[in-house]
Amino acid sequence: MAPPRRQSNGRSPLVNQQSQITSFFTKRNSTSLSHSPSPPPLAKQTSKLNPNPKPNRSPSKIVEKRLRVYWPLDKAWYDAVVKSFDKNRGKHLILYDDYEEEELDLGKEKIEWVEETAGRFKRLRRGASLVFKKVVIDDEDVAENLNEKSDDNYDDLSDEDWGGNAEEEVSEDADEEEMDLEDEKEEEEEEELEEEVGKKMSKRKGGGKAESYKRKASGVGKLESGKKSKITANASSKEKFKAWLAEPVKKIEIEKASSDFDKVLIADGLEKFGKREAEKLHFLGPKVRRDANRKRPGDVNYNPKTLYLPPDFLKSLSGGQRQWWEFKSKHMDKVLFFKMGKFYELFEMDAHIGAKELNLQYMKGEQPHCGFPERNFSMNVEKLARKGYRVLVVEQTETPEQLELRRKEKGAKDKVVKREICAVVTKGTLTEGEMLSANPDPSYLLAVTESCQSSTSHSDRVFGVCAVDVATSRIIIGQFEDDSECSALCCLLAELRPVELIRPANLLSLETERAMLRHTRTPLVNELVPSAEFWDAEKTVHEVKTIYKCVNDQPAARSVNDVGTDASNSTKDDELGCLPTVLCSLLSAGANGSLALSALGGTLYYLKQAFLDVTLLRFAKFESLRSSGFSGIAQKPYMLLDAAALENLEIFENILNGDSSGTLYAQLNHCVTAFGKRLLRTWLARPLYHTHLIKERQDAVAGLKGENLSYSLEFRKALSSLPDMERLLARIFASSEANGRNANKVVLYEDAAKKQLQEFISALRGCELMVQACSSLGVLEDVESTQLHHLLTTGKGLPNIHSILKHFKDAFDWVDANNSGRIIPHKGVDLEYDSACERVEEIESNLTKHLEELRELLGDSSITYVTVGKDEYLLEVPESLRGSVPRDYELRSSKKGFFRYWTPSIKKFLGELSLAKSEKETALKNILQRLIGQFCEDHNKWRQLVSTTAELDVLISLAIASDFYEGPTCRPRILGSPCLSAKGLGHPILTSDSMGKGSFVPNDITIGGSGHASFILLTGPNMGGKSTLLRQVCLATILAQVNIFFLLIVDCLIVFIDPHAWLLPRSDVPAEHFELSPVDRIFVRMGAKDHIMSGQSTFLTELSETALMLSSATPHSLVALDELGRGTSTSDGQAIAESVLEHFVHKVQCRGMFSTHYHRLAVDYQNNSKVSLFHMACQVGNGVEGAEEVTFLYRLTSGACPKSYGVNVARIAGLPDTVLRTAASKSREFETAYGKHRRKGCEDSLPDKMVGFIRELMGQSTSEGTCISSLIELQQRVRMVVQQH
Repeated sequence: MAPPRRQSNGRSPLVNQQSQITSFFTKRNSTSLSHSPSPPPLAKQTSKLNPNPKPNRSPSKIVEKRLRVYWPLDKAWYDAVVKSFDKNRGKHLILYDDYEEEELDLGKEKIEWVEETAGRFKRLRRGASLVFKKVVIDDEDVAENLNEKSDDNYDDLSDEDWGGNAEEEVSEDADEEEMDLEDEKEEEEEEELEEEVGKKMSKRKGGGKAESYKRKASGVGKLESGKKSKITANASSKEKFKAWLAEPVKKIEIEKASSDFDKVLIADGLEKFGKREAEKLHFLGPKVRRDANRKRPGDVNYNPKTLYLPPDFLKSLSGGQRQWWEFKSKHMDKVLFFKMGKFYELFEMDAHIGAKELNLQYMKGEQPHCGFPERNFSMNVEKLARKGYRVLVVEQTETPEQLELRRKEKGAKDKVVKREICAVVTKGTLTEGEMLSANPDPSYLLAVTESCQSSTSHSDRVFGVCAVDVATSRIIIGQFEDDSECSALCCLLAELRPVELIRPANLLSLETERAMLRHTRTPLVNELVPSAEFWDAEKTVHEVKTIYKCVNDQPAARSVNDVGTDASNSTKDDELGCLPTVLCSLLSAGANGSLALSALGGTLYYLKQAFLDVTLLRFAKFESLRSSGFSGIAQKPYMLLDAAALENLEIFENILNGDSSGTLYAQLNHCVTAFGKRLLRTWLARPLYHTHLIKERQDAVAGLKGENLSYSLEFRKALSSLPDMERLLARIFASSEANGRNANKVVLYEDAAKKQLQEFISALRGCELMVQACSSLGVLEDVESTQLHHLLTTGKGLPNIHSILKHFKDAFDWVDANNSGRIIPHKGVDLEYDSACERVEEIESNLTKHLEELRELLGDSSITYVTVGKDEYLLEVPESLRGSVPRDYELRSSKKGFFRYWTPSIKKFLGELSLAKSEKETALKNILQRLIGQFCEDHNKWRQLVSTTAELDVLISLAIASDFYEGPTCRPRILGSPCLSAKGLGHPILTSDSMGKGSFVPNDITIGGSGHASFILLTGPNMGGKSTLLRQVCLATILAQVNIFFLLIVDCLIVFIDPHAWLLPRSDVPAEHFELSPVDRIFVRMGAKDHIMSGQSTFLTELSETALMLSSATPHSLVALDELGRGTSTSDGQAIAESVLEHFVHKVQCRGMFSTHYHRLAVDYQNNSKVSLFHMACQVGNGVEGAEEVTFLYRLTSGACPKSYGVNVARIAGLPDTVLRTAASKSREFETAYGKHRRKGCEDSLPDKMVGFIRELMGQSTSEGTCISSLIELQQRVRMVVQQH
């Protein structure tokens, strides 16, 4: 008879690991366990029990057969497999499912044979409507997963206050197993249902993947990880909720559930948990819910982020439950990742989110519960953050052993290990992850505050903003005045596209709220309490000073710009408390910088909750907000592109779906580094304005072409595999001080130190590669560019870091350290480690000397040291000398012919050696942090190296952009007087590939300059290319001032004709000839769109953008107006269009293009020398029954077009012929009537009155609602004037 099964670790084998996790949320009622003598059914396979317990089988034929062995003393059955048969002893070797072996005489044991089908199956249980799914399980996978689970996954949970009734948990498992057999009759109809659902299912993605299966297999599937699967037969009610089992990942392709199926799955889970939540968590109901201060929803200062927990509910909780609810009740707006052993667990309402968003499987039990292993943390936290959730990371800061020690030493009564909040992760605070690595675009966290001023000021409001890219430690801060429409703020939002917003609660104006809604893409919004959380300037300065005083005492925290070119980052050791220069300037500005400092305060408070404030400021790159506001444009070095221009010209996002395909950025982005791509975005958003800066960049790009092209291509090739060094360095800098999840007290099971070391080595290799690549460009020939000389000169643009890199190169073996996960420093690198090594060598030398002394004492040179097990330096003495051994020698062991001793001196040396080795290991563990600290001391040089590399990458990208362009190009001539002239102007984005069979038609255009009108009035047929021409001119202007260099397609021919052709100036604008004077700002108004969420109709949106143009344009601006006035009646629209055109031509006197279908405007301006009439040419022929058919020529032609030929577009769109004939007839009638109406008084002019209206509009104050009311009044007055004429 088999002996009783032994228990492990003092715990009954019935208490499986999954039961421990589940019982975390179960109040302890009883510790007794009952056993059932009944053999249980098989729960996790569709095999059947043989009704004959002792079949007549040959001993050799039952090898590898499965069976169950009954243990009478345990009153339980255990699963096993027959591994072999010993003929001599007549016994079989049995391997139990926990890998324990035993020899049994099966004829004397009570057994049950298991006859398996072709495959072993595991069925997914369903609650009310969940469909079953069969998946094949590989026996080896099960064994491997169970073994891994039992070995280490929950080793540290033994001291938790689970407070659960294990008997109930096991009974539920047994019930599930029994139900599996009882439901055999349902299999056929379930399989039919599976086929139907399977058509809708794709491969399921699991947040835990294989790990999820291990959890289920070890907990629910096998009742006990690594111990015998003892099963009772006490069945619980069938109506109890059945956990959904995670599927295995081997031998089978598992289908991913479709969105419809997922909804059914989650809805079913919520339905099952709903009754329990309504009863036990009744205080969450909307009518009874209260915050921590017991305020109800609707009360003043109600805080939905907190929750009041009733005392009776708290009393019903176990220690573990109470700990979880203490965290959750203070952070109801966040999803808790609650660390338990090697897993992060999600409970209650968070479990529903985990199941829905991460495809995690619910665990068994009445409480909602799911989780995933530690190694999947980065992936899952990024998934939730990207979807807009706030994730609160609660880590263990104590092991069960430390808990037990604390209990003994301090008499603590705690039953659960300590846990602390270590991170808050959101869209704007992500610093690593797969999706972040794949997307080089910055993820800005933007804080905005506002102050409205009196009407005596030039602007209605002043904004303070602070934008932070946490992944690169970049902080952009500034304060600016803005108009009533928040135009400057809209421009900033359109450029940065922040993923997260921070604002003071109830302080921003309605217009500001609308602007933030209109020009962002579903950001996460955080409201902070003014003053208390969104700090004012005084509180902010105090907090920043405190942080900098602490970090500046540490060597690695020296000024961000102790060495470098960006003086804005230097710090001053003066009365301002070592603040960065940017902050000193804002502080010195008084009221003109207080809002910016307040915005920084709101940002720091928010980041402080995420444990990122000190980490960020320690190595922050402060930048002043460039070109803030629209005042003083002439003094700013950049062209301004407002929100409308960025969107209408599709600089970064296309209008179709919002991604970058088909945009100017996509056309020009040939950078090979992620940080180069980010710099290119900055250059495109802020093209140069000053002539000398434009020419400097032109020379730099030209120097990278021609004879130097091969060097440029080698540079790109060398950097093609470079990681995102800007973000990588930021992570290295942040890891220099233990904080958050990296704190020393946090209990992590993954090898975090190895990952940190690999990133450090990657950073070193990346810096070495950048130095080599930049040095290779130092041999450029015939380079006249001062910018290139500066970038490539060591000690100027290129930091002198060769000696620093050599230090780290000589410090340790990079390859060996990367593979082994630990650093063995070379001698002389680390004094602490060297000292420890010398101490170990000294003691070992003393032991060697002691051995020589003993040999001499005992008179035998064969005496030596041996190691047996853990005992080192055992003195092995021949048996013949035993009588000569002194009495104070300690006999430790012996073998035939020898005795082994420790002498008193050896014991003393061993104690010293153990201590020395411990000190050596400690020094070895700390060597990485010390090396990172040394690396961070020169952080300003590493960043300067990245900046130089990024600039070279962008310049080369611009230089080779011509490979992706069709047609001739030229280097633009920069002139002084306002003009814009182009011959053979092409399109920088449209190519023959994107246009199908056709090719783009280039055009000649001249705006301004001697003898030319400053404005073009453009008419032409619908779809004739008017809007394209407007965009084309604006994009060419941007290219000229960004300095994009295109390679002539005919260059390959020139090389064969003239070997010196590469010395010709390179080109950067798609035209045969291009001249312009710098444009300070481009205004673009085109397309019909509304902002319903902001309360703006299509026409109001159109006029709001026009009002901004009228108030902000200067003689150096470029205006592009496309079909202004089409959102209202013909008379009103035409009157407004003519008035606006009159204002630009005679008052502003800027360059511009005005396309329209109001043909009367062409008649009115045909004799105006300041306006040129042009149209997009076309050929008109007769179609069916007199309908006109138009052939578009897309050629810009002098003169006005007589018609718009809208009926032709209706024909192209496929309107019925009857409708087309009627439309053509009515069109002719309207034209005839319009001509008769205009015959008399056609010389009458409206512009004078319109200009008067415009003056009134521009002169009025623009307080809230003024703009809209003024436009409405203007419309009414225009209508009256038109009726009089």
